Amino acid sequence: MRGPVTVLVCLALGCATAPERPAVSATASEASAPDAGTAAAPAARGTPVAFGEVDALLAQALPAWGGGVLRVERDDAVIFERAYGGYTTADAAPIASATKLLSTLVILSLVRDGFFTLETPAGSLLPDWPKDKAGITLRMLLAQTSGLPARADCLEARSATLTTCTQEISRLPLRAPPGKAFIDGGAGFQVAGRMAELASGKPWALLMQTRLMDPLGFRATGFGRTDNPRIAGGAQANAAEYARALRQLLPGGSPDLLGPTLREALVADQSGGVPLQQSAFALAPGRESLRAGFGVYRDRVGSDGRALEVVAQGVFGFTGWVDTERRLVGVLVVRGKVADVWPVEQRVRELVRKAVPVAAR
Repeated sequence: MRGPVTVLVCLALGCATAPERPAVSATASEASAPDAGTAAAPAARGTPVAFGEVDALLAQALPAWGGGVLRVERDDAVIFERAYGGYTTADAAPIASATKLLSTLVILSLVRDGFFTLETPAGSLLPDWPKDKAGITLRMLLAQTSGLPARADCLEARSATLTTCTQEISRLPLRAPPGKAFIDGGAGFQVAGRMAELASGKPWALLMQTRLMDPLGFRATGFGRTDNPRIAGGAQANAAEYARALRQLLPGGSPDLLGPTLREALVADQSGGVPLQQSAFALAPGRESLRAGFGVYRDRVGSDGRALEVVAQGVFGFTGWVDTERRLVGVLVVRGKVADVWPVEQRVRELVRKAVPVAAR
């Protein structure tokens, strides 16, 4: 049974479900260098000296959750990857709210190609959209400042459709005037996904396939078969594929799904300074005031306001991050409770910063 703290975090981050992985040897530990998501490489003996503390920490911590995977890349090269406990490096896991980044990449690619803009109001695309919500823009939906509630019952209904779920959300009362509060949740992203369908004339599954999965070579990542994909929380992914998505947040990605303007917008503070009515990190000591971009939180910020490190994280602890100072991306695959994973994830990222020097400009 979930306690009150877990329930609050779950509401904020967005829970997702996925089939359990088949059990494998609890002693399996693997490391691989290829950027491949289809098969695990044989275990590589030895650990880079700089990652010794990271390896020791995860070898001790991850078995409590059945194991996991850490992958770290710099400039498109894998500098550390290892599986622990019952995982292989190719294993996919439910990523919950880390789904938001994947969906954001799809939606912003449509913005780049002129199907709609960040200032397009929901009322201009959605039939019978109510007047009190007509002025909600795509920017507000992706920035989670739309005023819509965090969740709706239809988000759990895989037998529903994205159309009917959006209609259900349209009937829910606003929790704040549009643009006046930050409320982390899934309802706004569901609406953004439906807007993307209407603007492009294509279903979400096809948009995912043609604008994300095919260009980035995804095989293990996706929402499964449903007409009501949970846009903010329903995907699964493995470390190698999610790292490819994270690389879109750094210059030089190939293919480049966004272009420089939208890439900068994605990691900029999109909250507009509004009150944080519901944050995914409300219960994380020292991180309660983190601000968000589109689908990511700005976890470290320079004196000039530039994001030094952004994070996409789900309620099960799956974490992807981008360190712009080091031109580095990291993915921690784990399936536990995010509040339990937080201290480990924070320490891992601290040790990675210690191990990898800041890149020369």
